[in-house]
Amino acid sequence: MFSQKKSSNNLKERWVVPVAIVISAALYVAIVSVASGPTSVLGFIWLEPGTTAKIFEFYSKNLRGSLFTGFLALGGFLMSAKTFIIVNMKKEVYDSDSYEENWLDGLKLNGAEYYSSLYYPLRRLSNIIFYTISSSFIASISQLTVGLFEAVPAVMLCLFTVVVAVCFLMLSLYLIKKNLATMFDHLDKSSIEKMEADRNGTNK
Repeated sequence: MFSQKKSSNNLKERWVVPVAIVISAALYVAIVSVASGPTSVLGFIWLEPGTTAKIFEFYSKNLRGSLFTGFLALGGFLMSAKTFIIVNMKKEVYDSDSYEENWLDGLKLNGAEYYSSLYYPLRRLSNIIFYTISSSFIASISQLTVGLFEAVPAVMLCLFTVVVAVCFLMLSLYLIKKNLATMFDHLDKSSIEKMEADRNGTNK
C-alpha cells in the first residue's frame, strides 16, 4: 500500500519538465526575436544567416561561464547542507510526540489508504533537494560540454537544464519554508505547554 502511495506521490514533481519546456520555448522566442527579429512563424524555425553566431556569441561571452560556476557552487552547497537540514528537521519536528499525535489523529480520520506516512513530508523534502543537487550539477556540466557546440539547439538545451534546476530550487525553498513553519508551530506549542506546566507547578 505504501509503495503504491509512494509512487503516486512521486508524480507530483512531474510538472517540472513541462513547465521547463514552456519556459525554454518562451526563452527561445525571445532570444530569436532579439537576435534577428523574424516577421513570421517560419522565421523562428528557419533562422536568418548570422543569427546562430549572434546567439552563440552572446551565450558564450555572457552566460556560459557564470552558469557553470553558479550551479556548480549551488549543487556543492546543497550537497553539504542536505544532511544538516534533514537531520535537524527530523529531530525537531518529526520525532516529537506532538507531531506523532497529530499524525495519528489524521490517520484515524482519513484512513491509512488516504493518508501519507509519518515521514512522507521529510522524505519528499529529501528527494527534492536531491533532485535540485543533481539538476544543478547537470546544468553546470552541460555548459562546458553541450554548450561548446555553436548551435542554437545546444544553447537551448543548456538553458533548459538551467530552468529545470531553478524549478527544483524553487520547490526546495518552498518545502523548506513549509517544514520550518511546521517546526516553529511545534516549538510554539511546546513552549506554551511548558509555560502552562510551570504556571500550574506540574513541570519537573
